Amino acid sequence: MPLDRMAVYDALYALAAGEGREELLFGDAAPLAHEAFRRSLAGDGFPVVWFEVPLLGRPRFDLHVALSREALHAGVRFLPGAGSGYDELLRWYTEEEPGGNGLAFAYDVGEGRIDDPAIHVNVNGAPLSNIGRFFELTAGEGAGGRYASFASRLPAGWRVWYTGVHPGRPGTPVRVDCFVNAMTKATYAADYALFEDDLRACGFEAIGPRLRSLVAPILESPFTLELQFDVLRDGSLGPTLGVSAGFDLNAAAKVRALFGEGRPGAELLGKIESLRLADTRWRHIPDASFSTLVRLDGEALALFCSPTFVKLRLRDGEPFDAKVYLQAGAHVLG
Repeated sequence: MPLDRMAVYDALYALAAGEGREELLFGDAAPLAHEAFRRSLAGDGFPVVWFEVPLLGRPRFDLHVALSREALHAGVRFLPGAGSGYDELLRWYTEEEPGGNGLAFAYDVGEGRIDDPAIHVNVNGAPLSNIGRFFELTAGEGAGGRYASFASRLPAGWRVWYTGVHPGRPGTPVRVDCFVNAMTKATYAADYALFEDDLRACGFEAIGPRLRSLVAPILESPFTLELQFDVLRDGSLGPTLGVSAGFDLNAAAKVRALFGEGRPGAELLGKIESLRLADTRWRHIPDASFSTLVRLDGEALALFCSPTFVKLRLRDGEPFDAKVYLQAGAHVLG
């Protein structure tokens, strides 16, 4: 009997949002997120899921669902009634070699919108042989050239982690997320001015005086540094910059230790709270993490949920939000 992926998703959400955390962290969007997940299903196996949880404002979350190329196959389609219009995109992805490591649909559940998801494709460690076709299918003419132009001027020590588009947003900007290697991050920690120099070198000018207060805690932490940009139709970079600290994907016990009193995770999130980009809800994130074994439909499953990064965003140099991303998934054992 095929795995009931909807039941698995419901179990993951129930474990993450249980014991009062739905009201504290997730809000009332669970039914819409359930429908978004259903619409994303294609191929075999269970996808990787992210719960995107803001750290300030009304409790809510967005949902990201990533499909691996290995789980897809030639001629694959979304489940009946789901993913209308994306079958050709799936076929393109199944033909990619080596194919990256995830084609993701991101749904604005918290805003009540799931009809026009953002579409991202990971390229870290496995460049796509025909990235131009991805943009033809998702963003139209010119987007591939804008991506290639931006990627060609990345500073030393940066590499593209994923790219994608937001079809529902004005101008359909090309989103590019860049990973900064450990040596380059250490260089920035020793001389912060070099960081701003590299931002300008890749075309980002909306820096502002408050950027350093957000970046410094990440540079001083043991976590990885990622930067997120929007490439506009004229090839320039939009005024919004995402700055992320990445955590290792760990078992629940290690997550709780990481965010314990005086530990690096707690120190970083505490600094974000002091910048007034978060309230105290971040202290419940470790409790939303788990790694456990369950039985479903006669199958033994390993379920997990763990924070993988926190992202801060600035627009025109002014910080305006912070979010934690909880990665969740399931593996069939035996």
